[in-house]
Amino acid sequence: MTRSTISLWLRAMNPLALPRGMAEAQRSARAMVVGLGLAWVVSLAPTWWMFTSGWFETAMNAEYVRQGLSADQVATQRALVTAMGPYLIGLGAIFSVLFYTVLAAVQWRMMTRTIPIIMLAMFAYSLVANIGMRLLGSLPAQELPLWILALVWPGSVVSAVIYVASLQGAMLLHRLRREP
Repeated sequence: MTRSTISLWLRAMNPLALPRGMAEAQRSARAMVVGLGLAWVVSLAPTWWMFTSGWFETAMNAEYVRQGLSADQVATQRALVTAMGPYLIGLGAIFSVLFYTVLAAVQWRMMTRTIPIIMLAMFAYSLVANIGMRLLGSLPAQELPLWILALVWPGSVVSAVIYVASLQGAMLLHRLRREP
């Protein structure tokens, strides 16, 4: 890519630089694909850490204690998780890739307002839920390490900024398409 192409795409991802015409609006709407890709990549680190660090097993043990399960019931649950875990993790990974790929393909092709709105709503929900749980002291399991939070939150915020820019481009496209 040339320097001018990169600057055009960076402008498209900037919510403070409103699109000035059809081409810029399309580029801004399509910039959503970058935000979706960033959100997917950022979600890999905590997922990997949860299953490789023993965090998941610790969380499950705390849940077994909370439920008051007997030793036999705990052994049965552990056997079930051990047998099904790899398949569920693989299925989750496949679903995640398909979900983000389909959203990116639809947004690239149709340049709709719906996908940025949905992703912004999901970001807002996760932000409010996370802050609310921290303020109320009701986190469901042990906290993630600081290095994961330092990776995930800035990446999520950058994705949300790109979603806003994409929404602006899609809204302008919608208005331009409706004009005679």
